Amino acid sequence: MVMVGVHVVGALAGVALGIGAVYLGWMVVEGVRRDRREQPAMLAQRLRRDRWEHTVEKLDSEDAAERLECFAALERYGSENPDDREDIIELTCEYLRRPFGYPVEDDEELGVRLAAQGLLTRHSRWPEGEARPFGFWEVDELELQDAVLVEPDFADTVLTGAGFRDALIVRGNFRRTRFQRYANFDRAAFTGDTDFRDATFPRFATFVGAMFSGTTTFADAEFADGADFTDARVEQPDAAHSWPSPWRVLANSPVAHGRLLAGDG
Repeated sequence: MVMVGVHVVGALAGVALGIGAVYLGWMVVEGVRRDRREQPAMLAQRLRRDRWEHTVEKLDSEDAAERLECFAALERYGSENPDDREDIIELTCEYLRRPFGYPVEDDEELGVRLAAQGLLTRHSRWPEGEARPFGFWEVDELELQDAVLVEPDFADTVLTGAGFRDALIVRGNFRRTRFQRYANFDRAAFTGDTDFRDATFPRFATFVGAMFSGTTTFADAEFADGADFTDARVEQPDAAHSWPSPWRVLANSPVAHGRLLAGDG
């Protein structure tokens, strides 16, 4: 009986070892299969990151053609990777915040900046009443404080947060722009004609200390709770401006700068 028990125990141990070996082999095979499944995804992620870093490096290139190609590559990258669109918009805004002389002396750099502006406006454009465009990128804000913008075309765009504080805006087109959360143009300098016709503004819309150097129109613009033009100045007070009520221009002489005042103040 003892010998039979020993043989049974030995047989059971052999079976257990066999099952363990099979299970271990299965785990190894499954591990290899899992690695094979994950490897392409990891490789693709690494290639995207390498591509991103290589592209961003070109923003500091001394060659304007490389900087121009960088924005084309960023736009393609954003179209393929929606999660990175916020970063692309911020990089583009950061580039436009870099110092740039106006009147323009560097035509090549102007071409790069126009491409950067185009990236912003193309992917912010959503005409009212139309279905959401395929190319529309939903981002939280445009941080363009201190930026130099030459003939920016924001017509028919949707801007959730718009920070243009201390920016220089040359012949800006904001016709039918829909500002959603805030529109900050404090101390912005508007050069040339500026068009805000039919634009819509949220409760926070401020132009404190702004300077308007060309004909400016806010005809048919809508404000959720008015706008603040305190200390705003107008270089050509007799031009055919259109200001939102109750603001008006007061000038001491035809050649003096005018000031925007609310009501009869």
